[in-house]
Amino acid sequence: MSRWILVFGLIALVSCTSNNSNQVAAGNNSAIVNGTEVQEKDPILASIVSVYDLKKAGLCTGSLIAPGIVLTAAHCITSKPSDLRVIFGTNVDEWLNAREPDVKAEHIRNVLATRVHPDWSYEKNQETETDWHDIALVKFKGDIPEGFKPATILQDAKVLVRGTMVTIAGYGVNSVETPEIDPKSVKNLEQAIENGDVYCDEPRKICFKAEYSGDGQLRMAKAPISSVQETEVRLDEKLAGTCGGDSGGPAYIEKDGVFYLFGITSRGSALCNSTGVYTNALSFATWLNPIIKEWQEAAVSK
Repeated sequence: MSRWILVFGLIALVSCTSNNSNQVAAGNNSAIVNGTEVQEKDPILASIVSVYDLKKAGLCTGSLIAPGIVLTAAHCITSKPSDLRVIFGTNVDEWLNAREPDVKAEHIRNVLATRVHPDWSYEKNQETETDWHDIALVKFKGDIPEGFKPATILQDAKVLVRGTMVTIAGYGVNSVETPEIDPKSVKNLEQAIENGDVYCDEPRKICFKAEYSGDGQLRMAKAPISSVQETEVRLDEKLAGTCGGDSGGPAYIEKDGVFYLFGITSRGSALCNSTGVYTNALSFATWLNPIIKEWQEAAVSK
């Protein structure tokens, strides 16, 4: 997927990673850095999927919230539905590269429709730090594989306060290396900086290359809430957090072994080591519920 990460401030858009390279792709920086791998029998796996763009080789994460319906980030939806796939399982590459048709049929679903929030706009969002409306729905064809089920949605938003620990998960990269380089050795330095391949101080005397790796494997981590905006929640991710490919993935409040979904990975600090921003799905219930109802009724009528 073409990269369009911007590093004008603390927050850079975190989007999908290309499955054809180790670098973060398409305006992103979301993978689970310093996280742990999710195992096949881990209860958190039950409602997590990957959203894969065949045309752009773009990888995002999503949450199963109803039969045939996935919640993800708006910036993950840049291609037509027929180019997208929903993939169930801990390892995306394993199922994408499987040769057996029955194995693919068990884990991969074709996408029938997508719906992006009408107020989402990457261009306009660059002018504001909060409330990006980075939320979308994906409708897929077929049943839910055995062992998977829709997420339990958080009902009490009052628990979303500073200091509360949040569990995050995704298929993104888990390692970011930043070797120092000579800026004179970089062809078209300004373009490399705009793409997020290179980071420099001012006035471009010290630069380093950003190298991302480890995407495709589902991982999880925990981080505390640092602040709550009108429709977004920010986490302190200095110790662990999301990165490229985790975009669209879930943020949970865990209580008594139950993971309650409330957030969608939206964006974060350029090197995935400071701040993570999550769309608060609870704030968009009046937009989400009619679409979910419409799609469910259409499925029943067939």
